Amino acid sequence: MALMRATFETLHVFEDEEAGDTRIGLYATVRDATGTTLAEFRWNHRNGPIEDNFSYALDGDLALPSVVPFDLTGLGSITVKAYTDNDEQWPDEGHHENFLGEATLSIDSREASSLGQLVFGPTTTDNGHTGIVVVATVELVPTANRAHVRLVFKDLLIFDDEESDFTHMAVYVRASAPAQNGAPAIDTELLRWNNNGDRIFDEALFSLSVGTPTTVFDLDLGGPTSIFIEAYSHDDDPWPSADNYENFLGRVLAVVDPADDTTLGSLRYGPTQTDETHNGYLVTLSAEALPPTAAPDLQITGVEVTQVVQAFDMQEIPDNGLPLIAGKATLVRAYIDSGIEPDEAGGGAVAGVDGTLTMNDGAFTAMAVENITARPIAQVDRGNIHDTLNFQIPANKVVAGKATFVVQATVGTNVSNPFRLEVDFIPTDVLNIFVMRVAVGTIAAPTAQQYFATINTLPLRYPIADDTSTSILFWTVNGGRPLSVNYDLSKEKGQNQLLDDLHDTYEDYASRESQRLYAMVDATVPLGNIAGASRPAQNVGFGAQNLRATCAHELGHLYGLRHAPCGSPADVDGDYRPTNGSIGQVGVDPRGTMPTAFRATTGDLMSYCGGEGRWLGYYHWRKLFEAIRDASAAGAALGPLTVPPPHPEHVPVSRPFPGPYVRIRGALKRDGTVRWDPALRTMTPPSAPPANTPFTVSLETLDGRALVSAPVTAQFPFDDSAEAPFGTRLPYQEDARRLVLRRDGTEVGALTVPPHAPHVVLLTPNDRAQIDTAGVMHLRWRQIGGDHDADPAATYFVRFTNADGTVPARPGVNLTGDSFDLDLRDLPGHENCFVQVIATNGYHTSYIQTGAFPLPLRPPNILPIATDGPLLVVQGDSPQHGPLTGSAITWTVDGSPSPSTGGSFDVRSLGPGIHTIDVHVTDPDAQTTTLPLGTYDGETGQHTPPPPGH
Repeated sequence: MALMRATFETLHVFEDEEAGDTRIGLYATVRDATGTTLAEFRWNHRNGPIEDNFSYALDGDLALPSVVPFDLTGLGSITVKAYTDNDEQWPDEGHHENFLGEATLSIDSREASSLGQLVFGPTTTDNGHTGIVVVATVELVPTANRAHVRLVFKDLLIFDDEESDFTHMAVYVRASAPAQNGAPAIDTELLRWNNNGDRIFDEALFSLSVGTPTTVFDLDLGGPTSIFIEAYSHDDDPWPSADNYENFLGRVLAVVDPADDTTLGSLRYGPTQTDETHNGYLVTLSAEALPPTAAPDLQITGVEVTQVVQAFDMQEIPDNGLPLIAGKATLVRAYIDSGIEPDEAGGGAVAGVDGTLTMNDGAFTAMAVENITARPIAQVDRGNIHDTLNFQIPANKVVAGKATFVVQATVGTNVSNPFRLEVDFIPTDVLNIFVMRVAVGTIAAPTAQQYFATINTLPLRYPIADDTSTSILFWTVNGGRPLSVNYDLSKEKGQNQLLDDLHDTYEDYASRESQRLYAMVDATVPLGNIAGASRPAQNVGFGAQNLRATCAHELGHLYGLRHAPCGSPADVDGDYRPTNGSIGQVGVDPRGTMPTAFRATTGDLMSYCGGEGRWLGYYHWRKLFEAIRDASAAGAALGPLTVPPPHPEHVPVSRPFPGPYVRIRGALKRDGTVRWDPALRTMTPPSAPPANTPFTVSLETLDGRALVSAPVTAQFPFDDSAEAPFGTRLPYQEDARRLVLRRDGTEVGALTVPPHAPHVVLLTPNDRAQIDTAGVMHLRWRQIGGDHDADPAATYFVRFTNADGTVPARPGVNLTGDSFDLDLRDLPGHENCFVQVIATNGYHTSYIQTGAFPLPLRPPNILPIATDGPLLVVQGDSPQHGPLTGSAITWTVDGSPSPSTGGSFDVRSLGPGIHTIDVHVTDPDAQTTTLPLGTYDGETGQHTPPPPGH
């Protein structure tokens, strides 16, 4: 007997014998010469109505397939007939209102002229009208052949989505076959696609690789296998389906048979017919029978574009769905299927696979980092960098905008499919960071080079450009001089004291919430059981100079990241994924001769697992990207900081400080009591209040009447922490007599404050002659009584400013004595400078002030961010004007001006030879500072010893 199949393709209805629409039952029967039924097909337009003079696709249904196999030897026949009824879902011979006629054609398995595309009809209805025409293809099925067939789904062409505007669309692909010829039965969904959740539109071509884990499938086929495709649209549901849709866009039932060349190669399924009888869509794909021997047949099944971490083969995030940053070293990883089954000799492995990458039609090309051994795709280990074909793209080639990659793999004469992928590279955002170096007791502060060497590694883990001259803007405080403290930082009390000082230093400088202050102590400073600490609500933190992951961790807190749940930290982000606190997806470092992969089980940067080996996970990559973007937008217009100018005269006797706000800070202790730090009037306005916190701080009168309040967080940093710090800024209230912390409205702790500001007099300097503007100012003051009882001991802050109110500084904070020596030599220049001593008695704040004195304009400083090469990175800093970047920075090479400007310079652009490089920074006052950087090898870009005789 001969195996045959009939594919019923279209039905045209001339006359349905009803005035409007009606329901139809179409029946086809295959019989042999004796009248024995061999196969049947039926169709009723999915229980929907039909009309006169319409053509309908007899699209397949898994329950009612339009491709019908049957066995026939010699002569046979196929009969089609149809019935209509207004009420019956399946009108038939026994239940119908109208008979649309029937047509029969003879077929013969031995005679090719009786096969092929057949037209049944036109039939004649029971009222003598022309009824229907059915088109079907009848063909012999080739002798069964078992093979592994690779399906690659490529594009979707949409003709009509049945909506007037954009809509959501979902496509579902399923494979089905019985067990045959030694191959197992197949009944599985291959692919579902919804354009990554984005809307689609008419008359457009879409790639099926968008938003799907893979579009490449290897199937073990023993014979004809049905490929079933259907699609739906819905304006509001991103995944319309048979259970919830507004429009049905049609379906296709096709056959792939490894023994039939007509079902292999480049294929086109469609166009389908929508439920409004329009052309819906068509799908393009390829089907390839893999070689039966162990010869390679390479196939790229997917391409990952990654910089630190990337989503790949996930359900909740589409492939390459995490943001990609311009100016950042990038790794393109191609996943290769060897095309050889694991049961072949060598387990399907193919050694020596190479490849090429082309970006933007040849704007950049690269060979693979190394040859790899390709394997069956199921054996590829994503966590092993050597299992993928890898292509490095240097940071300077990763420009903002859309980038199109084409990747191909080769081994011997075998060439893989060209895999084309388009991604977006987003312009880098900018971190605004206050630089603070801290000396602790007799241990000196880290050098500027040590500070920048640590913080310059943030791009390893952060979604910012690698060239920190474009992605980090450094702000210096207090003339760039270190802060000196004598706290025991191995104890929580000392750590909190340092954080208090950092916050008070930050207070005058930060005019917007975009800025963060990060301080570093020397690596030898004992820190107890911590490596760093931060207060996100106050935008300050610190850590040891040599701990790069700690620096990224603490700054991560300052950008709103909470802990990942690994290592038992406090303040865990309850939404973090995965719930074990790992990075969740494979991470990479694209740099170096060989890129590095970090397995998905690596501890997330914000966890306590993995120490300096922590990496940034997919959850925090996106969250940090969004937080930096928000902060960068807020700081985009940052310039010289300006506050109201001081009183223009000498103020030897204290008067109220004019700050319109008051900074309130304290800590909730484990025993439920509250420690209050001295509140301080300030120029800095309140920041956005925290959400979902039970705590509030209020300013009240003695009788408990609240004048103003704000929510605060009070979070214990560690499980064994003694205190949970809190803080906020509120509008200053002259009548306030109590500071109160409440939880859910109930008072937790309160501080009663004096009714007036402290009385302080300035002892020295009291005239211009006492001020050495080229040296150190010796400040002396005294707290005195007034008309009231003796004031409580005040806390003091030394503040430097000028008549314009620009570039304020707090070189002295939280002082309890009555003197301070202020080095004037690095402070910003101005013709009228002032130094204030600010005093607080716990709430009310007063100040005294020196008379005006001139300081010369200071030349700009050059911050040596990275000077070892090959990429030299510096930034200018003007004491008067703040950060200097862009055209303010110029370079000379071997004594001649370079055309390059800006904060970075790639030495490798110079070519062979040893070159002497200097950098120059010019401020708006035309003052220039030059820094000789030394000699560099123009090919490697590395710093070298000077040539002999120099």
